[in-house]
Amino acid sequence: MEESLKQKKIALAQSEYANTIVELMRDCTSKKPLVEDSEWKTIVNAITLDVESSMMMRVVDYIESIRRGELHE
Repeated sequence: MEESLKQKKIALAQSEYANTIVELMRDCTSKKPLVEDSEWKTIVNAITLDVESSMMMRVVDYIESIRRGELHE
């Protein structure tokens, strides 16, 4: 029988590779400085940084909740 997506998520969250996922996400984040030469660019960079960091935190929290058994029935 093929593993379900739920089972794969549980296995990944409990594996040694879970931290690697977070590191891959960090590698994909913007490398722009927060403060730019115009207010508009600074605002755009601040919003981008906020969105990216929020997404990383949600993924980390989700992995932790899976480890605690959230996906188990």
